[in-house]
Amino acid sequence: LLSLVGDSDEDDGSGFAMATTHVRARGNARFVFVSLCILALFALVQGAHAARGGGGTETTLDAQQALEDKFAEDFEAPIYKASQVSMDTAADVEVERKALSAKQRLAQRRRANLHAPPVFEWRYEGVGLLAVVVYVLTYLRGNAVNREIARAFDVAFLTKTSGTFRKQFHEVGKLADTDPGPGGRRSSNFSKEAPDEFKCWATGRRFLTGTLVTLKLQKRHDLFHVINALSNPALATKDTCVVECFFNPGVVQPGTCFAIGELSHIKNLEKSNKGKLDVARLCDTFAGPKDIGGRRRVSSLLTVKAESQELACDVLTDVSLAALFGEKTFSESASERFLKTIHAACGDGGSASSTGVLAQPALEKVKEKGDGDAEDDNDSSKNEVKKEAQNSGVLRFTFDLPSADVGADGYERILRDVIDLIPHLVDAVARVRLSEQQKTNAVKRRKLVTEEDFKLSLKTHQKENADKRLDKKMDAMSDKEKAKWREKQQKKLLKKGAGKSLMRKG
Repeated sequence: LLSLVGDSDEDDGSGFAMATTHVRARGNARFVFVSLCILALFALVQGAHAARGGGGTETTLDAQQALEDKFAEDFEAPIYKASQVSMDTAADVEVERKALSAKQRLAQRRRANLHAPPVFEWRYEGVGLLAVVVYVLTYLRGNAVNREIARAFDVAFLTKTSGTFRKQFHEVGKLADTDPGPGGRRSSNFSKEAPDEFKCWATGRRFLTGTLVTLKLQKRHDLFHVINALSNPALATKDTCVVECFFNPGVVQPGTCFAIGELSHIKNLEKSNKGKLDVARLCDTFAGPKDIGGRRRVSSLLTVKAESQELACDVLTDVSLAALFGEKTFSESASERFLKTIHAACGDGGSASSTGVLAQPALEKVKEKGDGDAEDDNDSSKNEVKKEAQNSGVLRFTFDLPSADVGADGYERILRDVIDLIPHLVDAVARVRLSEQQKTNAVKRRKLVTEEDFKLSLKTHQKENADKRLDKKMDAMSDKEKAKWREKQQKKLLKKGAGKSLMRKG
């Protein structure tokens, strides 16, 4: 071509241009044809590759799914099966545990309740219900027994016209007409203060303002008291009757305090509130009246405490010795086991005013004057009551009661000697006339007791005031000052306790 082109350039310039154009056209056609062939071939290759590629993708997906299924079968399925098995095993274990615990409870219930059915589940409620039933039954039974004792005493000594109280007193009855009696009976002479306490008031006799009869019975209605009495028989109380005869003002003189009873009962009286003010501090032990040979006439089982030997001889008359207090009569009497103490208080020790019975006449006087005058004279009436209580005396008989099984006849037979002695001793105490020496000794004794009480009260008040001053001083101190003060006090105590050391020579 170059040669041809060179020749044509040399030969003829126009022919060269035409040849060049022809060659270019043919070259372009070839280039286009080749390009189209290449494009067609490329399209065919891409189509074939696309056809092969689609089938390969499906094959790949199937292979991946197969691999995943194989992995799940080889690894995940055993784990799931294991978890399912463990869950089933845990449920079985829980069921077995519950069944075992139920068997254990059943066996324990059978051991605890041998005669009870296994389905008895209300044992605690049953025990509580049983306790309530026992408490109610105890209350009903104890209340009934106490009512029987009160009725037996009422029939034996208060109701019969031939009894001591009906013959010696003008009026015998309740403290108030509206008070219920034992078992709610209105016809009874006793006022029911509590299931274990009954009271009767008798009045209308010389030397006396009135007489108060009090039955202090066992608390049979209280289950806890019954259990305590069964567990501690030595501390169990007995059924007791207390007859208090209150003298008119001015009848009993200061210096007529005495007590009669067994030694153990006299010691208990001295420790009680009713005897520690007069018997324990004013009275001494005496032998009582003696016969011509100088022998003691009072029973050796009895202890006589009085302010003087003369008083003991005046009170223990021949009638009382023959009736109860003699050596032979006391041991043979049915009342020997039941009599505890006979205590006469002058009224200056505060024993008579402790019952509040002496305040009744003064209060009635205040009511008669009217409301306006009562408010003005309230203080004066209280002062009159105090003076009456101080100038009055009381004669107190304390004795035990038999059981309710003996009945009214048994009460009258056993306690007749003690009950019949009450009016005689009232007259004997009221007729006592002290000599000048007895009065002087009585005044000295009471003055000494008053001084001792004043010194004790003064000492107590001084100690209380010193403690208050010390507390006030300690409150004003700081912690360091308190520690220093305590250390100083401890050194003083050690020095005081050590005492003085003695030096010996040679």
